Amino acid sequence: MHAWASMSPGMNLKSFGWATNVCTPQPHFTFPEYCAARGLETIEPIEIATFARYGIWVQQQLVPFVEPVHVSRLANNGGRFELELPTGETVRARRVVSAVGLTYFERLPAELASLPPDLAIHSANESDFTRFKGKRVVVLGAGQSALQAAALLHESDADVDMYVRGWGVYFGGKMPARRPIRHRILYPNTVLGPGRENWVLQHIPMLMHHLSDEKRVPFTRKHLGPAGAWWLKDRVEGLIPVHPFFQLREARAEGDGVQLLFAGRDGEERIVHADYVVAGTGYDANLDRLAFIEPALREQMERVAGAPRLSRHFEASVPGLYFVGPASAFSFGPLFRFVAGASYATPVVARHLMRSQRASAAFTMKPSVAEVAPADVPAGVTGGSR
Repeated sequence: MHAWASMSPGMNLKSFGWATNVCTPQPHFTFPEYCAARGLETIEPIEIATFARYGIWVQQQLVPFVEPVHVSRLANNGGRFELELPTGETVRARRVVSAVGLTYFERLPAELASLPPDLAIHSANESDFTRFKGKRVVVLGAGQSALQAAALLHESDADVDMYVRGWGVYFGGKMPARRPIRHRILYPNTVLGPGRENWVLQHIPMLMHHLSDEKRVPFTRKHLGPAGAWWLKDRVEGLIPVHPFFQLREARAEGDGVQLLFAGRDGEERIVHADYVVAGTGYDANLDRLAFIEPALREQMERVAGAPRLSRHFEASVPGLYFVGPASAFSFGPLFRFVAGASYATPVVARHLMRSQRASAAFTMKPSVAEVAPADVPAGVTGGSR
């Protein structure tokens, strides 16, 4: 949240304000209420920085005891978890909830791996596009983050080109204030946008968990695929060249910039020179990207599509270790790629933690004074780098 609070003005959420609430048990802590009280837009588009400030405000109001500290290592030691902090402190816990969000999961094409990080930039890691003024920049991708980065680069007087693997770019339509009742029945509105599939995902969120991996994983990958919000269309279409059906094959540093080799659908090869390349290429919720988890612990966990395989309580195959947010999407479906998924995941995890705590207390005999060891922390919550 603190990183997002400094996002460039004009970098907006794709979701509706009412679909982007921090899940809380108390009333009157919704995102639209926060925005309305400050005279800000409450529906769309809303700046990412505003959402970040809202999230920090909710935390300060409801859980002010949160300690902002990095977690450098998480290990499993004889059935208990150890969290090491950069300060040298060690925290021991019986249960840990990993809620890292999209942190660690930024996906760069493998072809960019050899480039210096200041030349190949993931769109999520750039907060100031004004620094690219007068520079030639290639943007990869066709989704919201790629389109928004391209628009901000263009508006900062950069020379921008977009290269996409598919046929081009697509923009969604604006939701009318009033819809005919037939449309509302056939395409009910949801936190994921209108549609019957989205209605099922929101209102029966456990359904996807019971499907086979062969059905759930492809659907999670493809549902709500790359597209831009309606309010981006006028900032991109006709202003920024879009080159469809081009696959990046090779990239290398050249002087102070980069040289990119693209392969076209018809066999054409195109060499492009640029000062920077910005990748709006999404995220990969793979356990191996969570560097703070000790390799031995990662190897103990069962996986689905690289992500942790989770029980109906969001618990990994290592008892006591839970994952929420995008890391849970391949076990629960596309709703959990988004903030909206927290309204289901949060109470489920909380109830299971309470039951586990009570069960532990019921079956633990009271030790004698000589047997008392230093008290363990009953539960730990790690956000990885935050």
